Amino acid sequence: MPHTAATRGYTTPDAINEFFDPHISGVRDPLQLPDIKPAIARLHRAIESGEKFLVFGDYDVDGITSTTLLVRALRALKANVSYQIPERADGYGLSVAVVEKAATDGHSLILTADCGITAHEPVRRARELGIDVIITDHHDPGATLPDALAVINPKRADSSYGFRELCGCGVAFKVMQAYMSEHCPRHADSFSDKFIELAGLAAIADCVPLVDENRFLAREALRHLATTNKLGLQALIKVSRVKITGDSLSGRNVSFSLAPRLNAAGRVDSAQKSLALLMSSDKAECEALAEELEEHNRLRQETTNRIMDEARAMVLEEVDLTRDFVIVVAGAGWPKGIVGLVASRLVERYARPALVLGIEDGKAHGSGRSIADFNLHSMLEHARPLLTSGGGHAAACGLSLDATNLADFRAQVLQYAATQLSMDDLVPIVEADCEVAGGDLTPQVARDLEKLEPCGNGNPEALLMMRRARIIETRAIGANGDHVKWQLFADGRRFDAVWWRPGERGFHYRGGQEIDLCFVPQLNHWNGNTTLQLIIKDARLS
Repeated sequence: MPHTAATRGYTTPDAINEFFDPHISGVRDPLQLPDIKPAIARLHRAIESGEKFLVFGDYDVDGITSTTLLVRALRALKANVSYQIPERADGYGLSVAVVEKAATDGHSLILTADCGITAHEPVRRARELGIDVIITDHHDPGATLPDALAVINPKRADSSYGFRELCGCGVAFKVMQAYMSEHCPRHADSFSDKFIELAGLAAIADCVPLVDENRFLAREALRHLATTNKLGLQALIKVSRVKITGDSLSGRNVSFSLAPRLNAAGRVDSAQKSLALLMSSDKAECEALAEELEEHNRLRQETTNRIMDEARAMVLEEVDLTRDFVIVVAGAGWPKGIVGLVASRLVERYARPALVLGIEDGKAHGSGRSIADFNLHSMLEHARPLLTSGGGHAAACGLSLDATNLADFRAQVLQYAATQLSMDDLVPIVEADCEVAGGDLTPQVARDLEKLEPCGNGNPEALLMMRRARIIETRAIGANGDHVKWQLFADGRRFDAVWWRPGERGFHYRGGQEIDLCFVPQLNHWNGNTTLQLIIKDARLS
């Protein structure tokens, strides 16, 4: 295999073996999470006394899976628990209105899922109304924590957990794992078997680093998903046309098939449908909901392409790419659920952080995506006086502000970015793991590299480099012609290669040219045949 775990920092035999086969000994003790003991004591009291309480989550995949995991696990323990997630139009996170409605409905406890770390005013109001709040979250805390009964977040400055990068559903999983070990130890293993697939799916979907405990959770999840008995996940896998080879799904299956469909409903309609899919135990209902998500995903793709075209035109007209270190664009009629996807594409195309905002009724609501050297959470803190809300972490954020403040906001962002970045930071660098010749590439190489799975943030796919391959044929593919398919010739062999969304530069190459390319080798399963395909990440003339 032309790549080893050693190049990723795993240099001892034990570390390498653990990387390739993460096992239960690598799972950390959930009782080391901050505030975990008062949290599970309060949950136990609520369950035993039959108190009405509320799980309040978020509308993305991480929030939906967190909510599903907590509610299904608590109901299995006979808890009197209800649940709620907001719509994107409601805004992110726990609100005073939610707290007051919970009080009216007779809830004495609120348990958050993937949110709440900045909910100071809602938690204060809950205390006034006699409601206890337990926060489970993984987003970056502010300078002070909400005055809740418990704030469980591995990113707390005083956390002794030893790993900061759990996703929201990972935190929820650990909370219930702690509860089971304390109060239902005989069923602790069956709990893990039943719910680990949700925690690992969320880790891949939420782009947390797939290292340490996240690697174990994600790897186990992919194995469990291949034979899941959850009807909603079965229906989602079927409608996504995911092909299960061997005994496991791939991280790519989650990132590009399952997660986008779970997110699509909240982007173009209502996230309640994705939550209903994961909560349902009715096969016909699950199949109908999965078909709806498929249609929502198609609409999401169309809308994203349209907004991207408008945003690109705006960049060319309004942004000075020789001077502006961050792209800030805003447009009327840009849906809240789509702007984050467009921001990601702008980062890919222009190699700099991007903030994309939709304007409606005098308000601007948007999302940001970043590059490695720019912390969006710190940027939001710098611009906080101009915002009505905002939160997130280094790589991604959400924000809202009055549309009249957009010009001032853009000026502050650009001013701040100029102190943090230089033009050298905006030069995209593609680093290959190793160089190969055409004669080295076989289907077996791709199979060997699959042992690196699950791949994603913190554990990228192995990237290979090949020099002086000749283009035999090039053509545009995809519904909008956004992708390029090449046939290449190297070392006396032909290879099929695909470059997804390369932008203008991918269409500059012509047949007969010799190129150097960076790529990921993949197995393409089609019509009963398995062939080697090169997924291009970058290219240049030889």
